[in-house]
Formats: sequence, structure tokens, C-alpha cells
Amino acid sequence: MKMRSAIVLGFVLLFGSAAFAQNFPQAEVAVDYSYMRFVPQNNNIVSSFSLNGGGGGLTYYFTHAIGIKAEFQGYGSQTKTFTFPAGSTLCPGGCILSAQGNLFTYNVGPVFKYRAQHFEPFVEALFGGAHSNVYGNVAKDCVNLGICTTSGSPSNNAFDFIIGGGIDIPVTKSVAIRAGEFDYVLTRFGNNFTSGNNNQSNFRYNAGVVFRF
Repeated sequence: MKMRSAIVLGFVLLFGSAAFAQNFPQAEVAVDYSYMRFVPQNNNIVSSFSLNGGGGGLTYYFTHAIGIKAEFQGYGSQTKTFTFPAGSTLCPGGCILSAQGNLFTYNVGPVFKYRAQHFEPFVEALFGGAHSNVYGNVAKDCVNLGICTTSGSPSNNAFDFIIGGGIDIPVTKSVAIRAGEFDYVLTRFGNNFTSGNNNQSNFRYNAGVVFRF
């Protein structure tokens, strides 16, 4: 009798665990709004500025908690005025330049999510690349004014690294609201304008809708 009860309990636990695991989506597609605060560490060359945009990502889960994420975010171009003080590398006599700046990022990396009935916090670490025309456009304006002390056009491409996390709020089995995602974004646009400090320590906030399959 005890053996029969143990066998029944084992089957209940086995199939109960399988059914529990199947309640979680194997893939998630996020569509979001994204805000980026672009912060060069050597900001006397190019000052901090804000960017608004959006994008999305696909996360595939190997288990209910561990997945791999691929994402793309784009931020619209805007015109920014940069004031360079006297003694700066770009224009020793001081100058004011105007340039448009956009930003695109493309990344992949692991995601760890804790799943509960009413909330699903997650953390992530992503690696990839970034593309921005801000340094190239500053150089172009500088050359057009005939005051630039550097030659060549800066690279528009850079390495980037993202670490952070957020929280999803399930609405139905197939849809969740991404209430907030907060990330530190390191980009490394290195050129004559950054004067040896190639890092930009940026802040990112995302919010949107997640479709679950």
C-alpha cells in the first residue's frame, strides 16, 4: 500500500512539474519605447544629451528562468549644439558647433527571470555594438568652419555592453506589460574628440509590451 502511494505521488509530482513548466512561455517578443541619456565621460569635448526612440527584442528561454536575448534599439536624430571651451583638443581657441546625433544599438546575451503570478522581475547582461553619427557630424561641422585641428572622420561604430534589469507585469498568458527596464549602457566611441577617454557611461530606460509564446 505504501509502495503504491509512493508511485502515485511520484507520477503526480512528475506530471505536475511538467505542467507547471509548460505554463511559462518559451519565447517572448518585446516592443518598447526607449530613452537614452548619452553621457561621455570626457564631457568637455561632447556634452551629455538625451535621445528618444524605441525598438524590440526576442528572448528564447531554455528553462522557465534562463534565456538568451537579442535586441535592437534605435534613437531618432536631433540637432545638438556643442560648446567647446578654449584649450579644448578640438578647437584650442574655443568654438560652438552644431551637429545631429543619433544612436543605434544591437546586442545579445543571457537573461534571468523570476516568474510569479503577478510580476516577473529579470536581470540581463548584453554585448554587442553601437552606431552613432554624432562624432562624425561634429567633425564635419568643424571642417566646414575651417577651425578643426584634427584630420580624418571619426568612426561611427563602437563596442557596447549593457547590464541591468526590469519587471514585467503579466496581463494574460500571451501578453505582459514591461513596466520598466533600467540599464547601464557602456559604449566605447574612441576618436580624437574623446582625448584618450573612449568610454561613454549611459543610462537607458525602456517600457512597452511583451508578447509571449
